[in-house]
Amino acid sequence: MELSRFLAILAVILPLAYGAPTQATTNLHPEILAAMKRDLGLDAEQATARVARDLKATDIIEQLRSSVGESFAGAWIAEDGETLNVGVTDEALAADVTAAGATPAIMANSLSKLQQAQLALNNMHNDQVQTFNTASTDTGVAAYYVDVAANKLVLEALPGSIAEAEELAKQVGLTESEFEVRTVEEMPTTFATVQGGDAYLINQSSRCSIGFSVTTGFVTAGHCGGVGATATTTSGETLGSFSGRVFPGSADMAFVRTTSGHSLTGYINNYSGGRLPVSGSTAAAVGSSICRSGSTTGVYCGTVRSLGATVNYSQGSVTGLTQTSVCAEPGDSGGSFYSGSQAQGVTSGGSGNCSKGGTTYFQPVNEILSTYGLTLVRA
Repeated sequence: MELSRFLAILAVILPLAYGAPTQATTNLHPEILAAMKRDLGLDAEQATARVARDLKATDIIEQLRSSVGESFAGAWIAEDGETLNVGVTDEALAADVTAAGATPAIMANSLSKLQQAQLALNNMHNDQVQTFNTASTDTGVAAYYVDVAANKLVLEALPGSIAEAEELAKQVGLTESEFEVRTVEEMPTTFATVQGGDAYLINQSSRCSIGFSVTTGFVTAGHCGGVGATATTTSGETLGSFSGRVFPGSADMAFVRTTSGHSLTGYINNYSGGRLPVSGSTAAAVGSSICRSGSTTGVYCGTVRSLGATVNYSQGSVTGLTQTSVCAEPGDSGGSFYSGSQAQGVTSGGSGNCSKGGTTYFQPVNEILSTYGLTLVRA
């Protein structure tokens, strides 16, 4: 039995020059094109060009991150999907940004400065939870992350917890110009569920979605099951067991080591009869288009909003997640996030749903691969 029929869809495109590609040498799968048209308003030509630019942007960002050093203030693709902005704190480096093919933005705060403030906030929050034996959600602060375009640390809080969020920011030494509190309607939750569905079951009970095949099994979300838990098909056939798991804390990731007899392929199912190959795992930049596939809702797309977010679930805080505008629902947990043919991560949790829209976070796949010494299966 092939595990590919449990996994989400990926598409194949070749990277082109950033800006305005003259043509795409391959096409995205019709299922992905339909999702990007529905969720991002892009026709086939626009969607293919957008994914190509997103991939090229990653190369430019990493080049500049290295060359400008501590002056690097983050990077993001503008809402038009065409302009790559790179922030620097030293105006003298603006010419270097332009020469690399991006648009410079002079910022007051370096990315490392804001990330250090976020780390201090993580530590303080965890100390409070342990000291007072409270849930991570009791503060009413849903998440915090660096908004690179705003050049601020953003704290998301319930309407009645604005003052608490502001006080937290000030306690880690942030001034009013360095942070922003944004209101959210509900606290984030993980997306595991106890209902049945065409995915995999944990101990014949809760349901999650498979993320990506690796040479010895598959990766998924850590909150789906603990080490030793059994993963089976919905028909009861054993897939394997959870060999490694981190949740909550520094990640929401798990590795299921499969038993013999399963064909581990670099393809994933779109729940409508099609499949597309995985060709790599190059991380997408802020502002990039991104899609998700899961066993409850199928394929939905959006954009990357922030990297390295801290999310406060009822089970505990999780750091290092990527925030997106893609929706998800219970049962989608563990499923594939991808940009073009590049694996991005596995669905963690969020808020909202696919009827009204929502925010979803994912665990970056490259961290899972490096933590457990895994090799992604490619088509």
